[in-house]
Amino acid sequence: MTGSKRAQRGLSMIAFLFVAAVIAVVAIVGFRMVPSYVEYYTIQSAVEKSLRDAPDPTPPVVKRSFEKYIAADYIDSVRANDLNVVRDGNVITASVSWQKQLHMVGNVSILLDFDVTATR
Repeated sequence: MTGSKRAQRGLSMIAFLFVAAVIAVVAIVGFRMVPSYVEYYTIQSAVEKSLRDAPDPTPPVVKRSFEKYIAADYIDSVRANDLNVVRDGNVITASVSWQKQLHMVGNVSILLDFDVTATR
């Protein structure tokens, strides 16, 4: 069997280019979304800190504390007025929701919905 050819294995050039294009698109979309998720976690932390640090967690006090945290982190997606603070007995719940639209190419955009809720 020394004269028979073995079947070649691997990707053809077209398949390689297709796989590379798919990986490139996923990477571009991922890199475009990372700052929005970093901002989400920063806002989540600010909401939790505002509830935790307020000595008397009334809605105006929590909103002022939240405003301080988002100003320090240069957050522009939400404002203190967007924070919804509700007291139900001894439980205080603060929540904020927002949308982020990321322009990709031409008329293609990605719409991200974020919701943050914290309870004390």
